[in-house]
Amino acid sequence: MGTLDAILTEAGTQFGLSGSKARFLLSSLLSLINETPGGLGAFLDRFRKVGSGESVSAWLGNAQPRSIPATTLESAVGRDWIDKIASRAGVSYSMASSTLGFMIPNLVHCLAPGGNIPGRLPSDVLAYGGSATSAVAAGARETAYAAERAVKKAGTPAWLWPILGLLAVFLIGYWIWNSRNTATSTTFNVEEQVRIGAQKASAALAALQPGFTAKDLVSALNLNVINFPSNSAQVPPDSMDYLNRVAAAIKIAPANTILEISGHTDNTGDAASNMALSQQRADAIRGYLIQQGVSPNILVAKGYGDTRPVTTNDTEEGKFRNRRIAFTSRS
Repeated sequence: MGTLDAILTEAGTQFGLSGSKARFLLSSLLSLINETPGGLGAFLDRFRKVGSGESVSAWLGNAQPRSIPATTLESAVGRDWIDKIASRAGVSYSMASSTLGFMIPNLVHCLAPGGNIPGRLPSDVLAYGGSATSAVAAGARETAYAAERAVKKAGTPAWLWPILGLLAVFLIGYWIWNSRNTATSTTFNVEEQVRIGAQKASAALAALQPGFTAKDLVSALNLNVINFPSNSAQVPPDSMDYLNRVAAAIKIAPANTILEISGHTDNTGDAASNMALSQQRADAIRGYLIQQGVSPNILVAKGYGDTRPVTTNDTEEGKFRNRRIAFTSRS
């Protein structure tokens, strides 16, 4: 399934997802399509019913598929489903919606070549979507069952069967332990994460359609990573080009849009100092955007220190995720 490999690889590159998280999102999407009465055709009807019939036709044609806006995706598949999948995958809601919005058109393009919609998904596609953990667990169980059948056939004593069950549990546990060790030993590259964040946020801003909502804008803005130097509230020079694009997008946001720029830190150092630093950083971003012509009445800056972490502070990656500038809409 080289095409599905390509979708996973591109999703990981664009959105900075690990292979396991991207695969989980793809697996969940394939399950949703498979469980929809009527299969892929009925799944596409969801998008037609929310006014995206032309987009569906493009996915089924030869045109290059374009990502689905977050509001369209929510209308078609439901916010609750996206939220549940995001939570299980361990990613933010905006990350999940952006990734799924990218995956769906490309997946449809793959599953319905020439516009020929299959009645049901091929078994190899469904198998491809299965998670690695499930595959290992299933393999271990099947090994145990096969051994048990062989034991029964050979007439070996029944006391051996529980041992085979323990062997299956051991195999599963060993795989999970080994996977965690591998993940822990991987060096977390801050510069790479910043680059990927800027790339996918810029792409999301460029993809905003005329008439976009404040929610669409916020979803795009929160894909980026503005990485301040330690103990500094100076806007990083390498973020200025991106912030110029942000300013341009905010200027054409819907009327009455109010954006809160929130600053957050990890838990390193004194809580009071972190609170002050987060406020200074939020103020710095607000000040820069105002310099680029954004109305001061649109922007509110608020520092939260380390009081609103999005993940654990026990790892360098976790601290990096918690040190962030986030945008929310008050419209």
